[in-house]
Amino acid sequence: MKTKAKVFEKRRCIRCGAKAVMPRTSAGRTTSYRTMPCMPIPDDLLIPSCGRCQSEYLDEEKSAALGPQLQEVYLACLRTRIRIAIDILSRHVSQRKLERMMGMSQGYFSRLRAGSGNPSPELVSHLGLLCQDPPTRLVELERFWALPDEEWAPLPTEQTRYRNRKDTSGSAR
Repeated sequence: MKTKAKVFEKRRCIRCGAKAVMPRTSAGRTTSYRTMPCMPIPDDLLIPSCGRCQSEYLDEEKSAALGPQLQEVYLACLRTRIRIAIDILSRHVSQRKLERMMGMSQGYFSRLRAGSGNPSPELVSHLGLLCQDPPTRLVELERFWALPDEEWAPLPTEQTRYRNRKDTSGSAR
């Protein structure tokens, strides 16, 4: 019994001129998606690409098909990062205390740690920042919430490009 194989006609590449554009799979491809500038693209996903210069050509149909797959990869990345962050922070503070400090419901981090649920990118980034220096950052977070509203003030920061720009409206920022 013969199986019907899909036959793809090669198209000409607009970058290098080779007649080598056809749907291909490839390992190690990445794309910018939501908060992640280099998110991995599934290796088995067919994307029209040039075999010579590796340029990729996505039309509306292929982009629409790619969207749900990229969303799944993105959520898997968030779940992996939150699990790692919770493991790191659990060496310094109990999950329950961390949940209280972050304003989360009891057991939420346990559920996320078990892979049940999808964390928000904001929560993942906050925990990721706490992981950069857990003992110091956790003390800073405790101190932040312990201060009265009137006494809290951010530490002085270095000048940034945004703060160096001249105010053309004539009002203070």
